[in-house]
Amino acid sequence: MSTFSKQLVIPETLQVEDKTKTDNYAKFTAEPYEKGYGHTIGNSLRRILLSSLEGAAVVAVRIKGARHEYAAVNGVQEDVVNIVLNLKKLRVRLKGEGPETLLISLKGKKTVTAADINENANVEIINKDLVIAHVESGAEFEAELEIARGSGYLTSEEIRARVNLPMEFIPMDAIFSPVQKVHYTVENARVGQRTDYDKLVLEIWTDGTTTPSEAVSNTAALLRRSIMPFLPAEEAAKEPARAQEAKKEPAGETSGKLEQGVEMIELSSRASNCLKVAGIRTIGELVRKSEGDLLAVKNFGQKSLDEIKEKLKEMGLDLGMKID
Repeated sequence: MSTFSKQLVIPETLQVEDKTKTDNYAKFTAEPYEKGYGHTIGNSLRRILLSSLEGAAVVAVRIKGARHEYAAVNGVQEDVVNIVLNLKKLRVRLKGEGPETLLISLKGKKTVTAADINENANVEIINKDLVIAHVESGAEFEAELEIARGSGYLTSEEIRARVNLPMEFIPMDAIFSPVQKVHYTVENARVGQRTDYDKLVLEIWTDGTTTPSEAVSNTAALLRRSIMPFLPAEEAAKEPARAQEAKKEPAGETSGKLEQGVEMIELSSRASNCLKVAGIRTIGELVRKSEGDLLAVKNFGQKSLDEIKEKLKEMGLDLGMKID
């Protein structure tokens, strides 16, 4: 009797449209999917992209001369409510775990923009042309901004409940998500003579604190972790078992490990993205790097370094190895 089972068709790679790609926009295409899978995958990615990615935002502000959000500040055109509304639009990239405090201090007639914020080594301001306030002649403007890491959206009430803020700090609604907009469509794709497969087209707009490629990669990692509990226990336990087995491998098998891609290490999405930015694709390329080399990579912090060192240790490897 004939069998009607078949191999499930899934895409092998994700295509990016280079001609329209920017730092905050990209169009991705994945094909072919089995019929119906395009909407299943597309909707799942869209929901996670919009709700669950980590970012940084201003969560509280202290403005000299203002005891509450409904106060007016002498010599400043905007009241505190409008200043807070402007600060909600500030987009920042937090390099460490945070929180961080940034300062604004100036005198005299001036349009205060995000470029007037005193940055530190752990915070990068993306939209420096953002107008915050207008200061009149002879007046001064001083403010402290509390920057924190989070995901999704939190109201000022939620911020107040979660954070022990110093006196005179005003909690703010915080939009942490680096993704501003997501749109997907499903088109027909051809495989052989059949044209009823799915082609998923995914468009992502970000705020500039992360690239669309980083956003979709982090989202895929979150989706993968979310479905892990549905795997049989023995299947979910395979990776830790492989790590333990790697410790027992003889030195002669090291070369085989070095040829493997860095995704085999199962790093967090943050550490994995930093390696991609650095152009490190294989474990061999990674172990040739020193700690200083990695820390010099943009957005690469001590936490990611410690994670990588621990994973390499499990494999009997280390950073800074001399390999022919």
